[in-house]
Amino acid sequence: MARVVMRWAGGEHAVRLGIAEAEVIQQHTDCGPEFLLNRISLGQWELPHLMEVIRNGLIGGGMDEVDAKRLVDRVVAQQPWIALKRPAMEILSLALYGPPDDPVGEGLPAGDQTQEPSLAESGSSAPITG
Repeated sequence: MARVVMRWAGGEHAVRLGIAEAEVIQQHTDCGPEFLLNRISLGQWELPHLMEVIRNGLIGGGMDEVDAKRLVDRVVAQQPWIALKRPAMEILSLALYGPPDDPVGEGLPAGDQTQEPSLAESGSSAPITG
């Protein structure tokens, strides 16, 4: 995943979850990334889970570990804790699915893509009629 600039209660910061950051999150939360995303979205989160995701997202985005911890701790002290839910979900979603406007795979080849392949092209036989 490429770095993405995210706006949240702590300001605008680059975020990214690489393998190393995802492993740290898994060690501290005992949850895989998709399980944790679902848990957060269902409101079954714990504050340290949100803090770990955001802190590691900031570190993956290029912020120093000490600065990332300081920033997350400051936001937790000054904002309602729910302010961490959306950014944590966004960071996990970006790692799992990529940016929302990022096309998956290659572009479609030129030509009419709505045509059915011929029987010979699809490997099928002609239907039997009786």
